Amino acid sequence: MTSGGHLDQFAVPHRDQSRRRLRPCQERNQLMSRTPDLDTMFRSPENIPVGESVIRGMTRACQTANAVNLAQGIPSYPLPSSLAEAAVAAIRSNDNQYTSPRGSEQFLQAISEFEQRRWNMPEPYDPETQICVTCGATEGMLAALLAVAERGSNVIIVEPAYESYAVNLRLIGVEARYVQLKGPDWELDPAAVAAVADRNTRAVIVNSPHNPTGRVFTRDETQGLADVCQRLGIVVIHDAIYDELYFTSERPARISDVPGMEQQSITINALSKMFSVTGWRVGWVTGAQNLMERVARVHDFLTIAAPSPFQAAGVAALSLPESYFDELRDVYRRRRDILVNGLEKCGIEFQRPAGAYYVMCDATSFALRGEEESQLVQRLLREGGVGVVPGQCFYGSTDRTRPPQIRIAFAKGEDTVAEGVRRLHSYLSVNQ
Repeated sequence: MTSGGHLDQFAVPHRDQSRRRLRPCQERNQLMSRTPDLDTMFRSPENIPVGESVIRGMTRACQTANAVNLAQGIPSYPLPSSLAEAAVAAIRSNDNQYTSPRGSEQFLQAISEFEQRRWNMPEPYDPETQICVTCGATEGMLAALLAVAERGSNVIIVEPAYESYAVNLRLIGVEARYVQLKGPDWELDPAAVAAVADRNTRAVIVNSPHNPTGRVFTRDETQGLADVCQRLGIVVIHDAIYDELYFTSERPARISDVPGMEQQSITINALSKMFSVTGWRVGWVTGAQNLMERVARVHDFLTIAAPSPFQAAGVAALSLPESYFDELRDVYRRRRDILVNGLEKCGIEFQRPAGAYYVMCDATSFALRGEEESQLVQRLLREGGVGVVPGQCFYGSTDRTRPPQIRIAFAKGEDTVAEGVRRLHSYLSVNQ
């Protein structure tokens, strides 16, 4: 036995080694000789939405058709100059890098003080543990859902509802269950929520003031929902994006203010609607420390941090006096009245909105026999010169017993809203 010969008994013959080395090459050659089926390789996963947002698609259609856009809720209320100056100053001072994922220290403190002031909270949110700044309310909603729900669980949506809720659940593989608001007054029935919940229900999404109906849920409705969720151990995710746009005598009820709900509610808000900066993408999420810890972890890996200069501008925004918000509500109240007075002249049935800047209309009187809502909306666009949104994009349930509906927004200036109503009246007076 030669030196090292004690290892020879374990050696693989040279011929076999060559064969083993060639085998991977042969396999690669065989794979490369096939024509890949790109349609199969790159097929869209089932959880990816089909097509674009109906609402944002209507904005593009309005531009193409030169129609009045009463479809998308893009506000035209002027941005306060102090906010613009604060954003520019931040950029010029090189405040352009990441903040902490939870948000800048100054903005977190401003949010804490703002929320305590307007809700008369006995204790403010802890800026370090109970608030997370997000890239708009939309990311805040996705982060909240990822923080509380998982595959195999379900989340209840109160519908009609903003279209992204169901899409978010589809993206993360969570089942959506639906509860419809009742009757012509869009009443919230807490018993209906209990009826569709089970041991796998993780949360219920509510939005008040409400998109698309303009409904503001009463304190009794809010208390009833809280009672159900406390009994069943369900988290309530409150989309409060319109909570400064209300036309009631008192501020709308908030689910997190119900005793006991502090530990099982998440509230989402943003600069977007109350300061007319929908393109800034700065929002915030508030809630109990354990829930916010999860939201913050998700947010960190979704977007890292919200835009730094706009967080700096947010500090200026949240320090504006109450008179700013009073004027904001007065402006939108006038726009609402222009729209609803015009709809009454058109003979369209609707409920007068108590908040937000939308009206959900019953289109029965002017829908053609067998006409789908999408077709009705296209007809109003092409022939009437006004853009609205089909009601179907606010429903995910299979219930088709409801009447045809359209949503009309009054986020634009008074002249624009008036022109949209004039066109609608002119068209319907001939074609109704």
